[in-house]
Parts: sequence; C-alpha cells; structure tokens
Amino acid sequence: MGQQLINPDWGLVVPQLIVFVLAMVLLFGDAFLPRERHYTWLTGISLGGYTIALIALVWQRGESDSTFYGLFRADGLTVFLSLTILAAAILTVLTSASYVDQLEGRMPLGEFYVLLAFSILGALLTSAAGDLILIFVGIELSSLSTYILTAFAKRRATSLEGALKYFLLGLFASAILLYGMAWIYGATGSTNITTIAQVLEAGVIDDNLNASLLLGLLLIVVGMGFKMAAVPFHFWTPDAYDGAPTPVTGFMSVVPKAAAFAATIRLLVQALAPLRDDWLTLIAILALITMTFGNIVAVSQRNVKRLLAYSSIAHTGYILVGIAAYQTDTGFTGGGGDQGISSVLYYLLAYTFMNIGAFAIVSWLQHRGKGMTLDDFNGLAAHEPLAAAAMAIFMISLMGIPPTIGFYAKYYVIVAAIDAELLWLALAIVLMSAVSAFYYLRIVAVMYFGDSETAPEPRRTRLLDLGIAGMVVGVLLLGLFSSPIIRLANEWSDALTVAGATVP
Repeated sequence: MGQQLINPDWGLVVPQLIVFVLAMVLLFGDAFLPRERHYTWLTGISLGGYTIALIALVWQRGESDSTFYGLFRADGLTVFLSLTILAAAILTVLTSASYVDQLEGRMPLGEFYVLLAFSILGALLTSAAGDLILIFVGIELSSLSTYILTAFAKRRATSLEGALKYFLLGLFASAILLYGMAWIYGATGSTNITTIAQVLEAGVIDDNLNASLLLGLLLIVVGMGFKMAAVPFHFWTPDAYDGAPTPVTGFMSVVPKAAAFAATIRLLVQALAPLRDDWLTLIAILALITMTFGNIVAVSQRNVKRLLAYSSIAHTGYILVGIAAYQTDTGFTGGGGDQGISSVLYYLLAYTFMNIGAFAIVSWLQHRGKGMTLDDFNGLAAHEPLAAAAMAIFMISLMGIPPTIGFYAKYYVIVAAIDAELLWLALAIVLMSAVSAFYYLRIVAVMYFGDSETAPEPRRTRLLDLGIAGMVVGVLLLGLFSSPIIRLANEWSDALTVAGATVP
C-alpha cells in the first residue's frame, strides 16, 4: 500500500484531471480571448471538456481500486455519481450560455464557466472520496464556487441577499460537519472510510468512545442536512433559489445535492455502516419531515422559482428514504443494501434531467420578456405549444406519473422502502406525491387553460432549445429504458470492497 503514494495510479483520476485542465483553459481563455468570442469559444470548450471527461469516465467502468493511500477511490459509486454530475454540467452549459451572455446586464461568461468548472470538480472529488479529508475539501470547493454563482447577478439585490444567506448558513454547516468528522477521527484514529468501518466492526470501541462516535454521527447528519437542504436545515434554499440567476438555480438544485448525497453515502453507508441502527431512525424521520414540509409549503407559492425550491426540498426527502432503506445484513464487506442505495443513485440522475429542465423553461420565458410567476405561464400553450409541452412533461415527471423517469425513480425508492420494512415511509411518498400534484398540475393548467394578454417575444436561443429538447428526450427514454441504468447503479456495491486500508 505504501506504493500508492510513491507511485499513484493517475489513470484512476483522469476524469477529474480533465475537468481541472478544463478550468485552467477556461481561466486563460477568459483572460486572453476577446470578449466577443467568449460565447462561441468558451461555450464550445466547456461542452467539449465535459464530454471528454464523460467518455473517460465510461472507460473507468468496472474499476474497483483506490490510490493516494486510499484518499481517492474509483468504483461503481464514483462512476455513477460522476456520470450524474457531468451530465448536469453539460445541461447547465447548454441552458445558461445565452442567459449569462444576454440577460441580467450581460454577466461575464468566462468567469461563469470557470466557477462552474471548479464547482463540478469539487463535486467529482466528493463522489470519489475515500477519506474524510477529501470529502470535506471536495464539498467546500464545490460550495464556494456555488456561493459566488448564486450572487452572479450582482446588479440585483435579491441575488446578493440569497447568496449571503447561502454563504453564512453554509459556513455554519461546514463547521458542524468538520467538527463531527473530528469526533469520528478521535474515536477511531483514522480518517480513511474503510479503516473507520473496520475499526467499528472489530468492536474495539469502549463506551466513552462510543458516545463520541454518536456525537460525531449527529453532527455529520446536521452538517449534511444543510448541504442537501433537508428540513429543518433548509432555511437558505428559497431565497438562494429565487435570487440566483435561473440557470444557476437549476445547477445548484442538482450538483450540490448530488455532492451532499455522495458524501452521505460515503460517510453513513460506508464509514459508519456498523452504526446503521443508530442513524437509520434519524434519517427516516428526517426524510418524512422534509418531504412533508416541502410539499405543503410549495402549495401556496405563486413564484415558480420558489415553488420549485420547495419542490426540491420535498425531493430531498424522497431521496433520503433510499438512504434509510439501506440494509446491511452481512457486514461492511457484504453486498447488502444494494436496492436502497441504487434507488438513490437512479433518483439523482432522474432529478438532474427533470429539474434542470423545469428551470430551463423558466429561463426560456425570461429570454422572451416574461417573469417567474404563475401568471407568466398563462396561455403559453396557445403561443408556444412546444415549450408548454416540454414544461408539462417536466412537471408530470416531477410528480411521478408514468412513463416518465420521475415515476420510475419514485417506484424504485418505494420498493426499496417496502423491502426494508419501512412501509410508513413508502406510504408517505405516495401521499406527498398526491399533494405535489396540486402545484405541479396547476402550472400545466394555467399553460393550457389560462388566458394570456401578451405572447412571448420571439427570440433565438438555439443552445437553450437544444438543451430543453435533450432533457425532454431523457425524461421519456431514460424512464422507458431504465434497466441498463439500474444495472449500472447496482455496481455501487463494489465500493464496499475497495482495498486501501487496514485496521491499525
């Protein structure tokens, strides 16, 4: 194992290195390319870089190894989470290029792409982390970039206000998370997630250290609750989502959430799996409160961005059910719990397409002189039938109606909950999905049955249109052909057997 640091396996970190190089190229491109060429050149470079990283990631499928003393892991979990994050990156570039270049006073596109790349890099590092230190560094790299992106429309007070709330609460969450990690390190003597799990399984922890572990566990759950916007740690979400530029809102509703769930899986399911009985009830209750609060408050919203913010909170609750459904009957190195975590991974991918798609339609309307309220969707189908149809598909998918990907995402989570004998959580998902039908279908109703006094202004937004079309296809086809994705998600279990640490 000592050779891991002396001769690290750089082949395992190729996708992350590609994104890092992309960030550097964008940085120099922003500095030296003429401003009028930024839209064409930097957008093309961004799309090309993320696509190449995605191809490199596909070549990694089947790997199950670690490097840098177990700090970095290439396994099935890394591949699927990185796939989701890179897909979100490509969709964000497609939906944000014209917005950043044309609206909100023409924001600097080069700076936007650089910050986006570093946020993506942080999320990728988190998904591949095999150590508490890299988990924290990855989350903070992603978070710091996202804070700045939230305030990117700096001429608008709501953007600065939302970013400030997000930043301050994010700092508290980071401090709480780091403090929890410190307690875990103090009790086990290691920051490596494999070593932590093996120490806990060995049963060498006395009562005093066990109390320290439980405190660390609680602090980690609180810290990650802030990062993923779970109730009651969601206070920053509505204002940050409302104030941020709309494409940034779509991005931050997916990538930071994916990074937070990546860290949660690494910490709870891998490092602290032997303490499952201690965190299972906590996560289950958190899931119930989160989905209930998010859906109920969303009912009263007329601002579509705030409505989707509370919807995002509700979906956090649904995904948490998959974490609560994790089962470990055969110990840390066994294959238990595949269904619960696989459903989480599939849901994150599904959520990427349908939620970024919903915010893309809001951005599409803003390009055409409309705002973000329900009234701006009145009669949209009469003037722009394709845009209305796309928004209807995204709303139906978020609600969980077949044959969209949203239906299959909820189905797999519900099946996992039933299999784990959490029938009350499965019923809660069904009931809360029925509640969500009110506000999702209300948007569909005003588009098709409302009267509009003015039609949207004609504008050419080719990249945005392409992104929306791609997400509509993804929402429909990835649901109908979900079996290959589920098989890929099931490969996460090889993350439980990656070598790289031993009990000291």
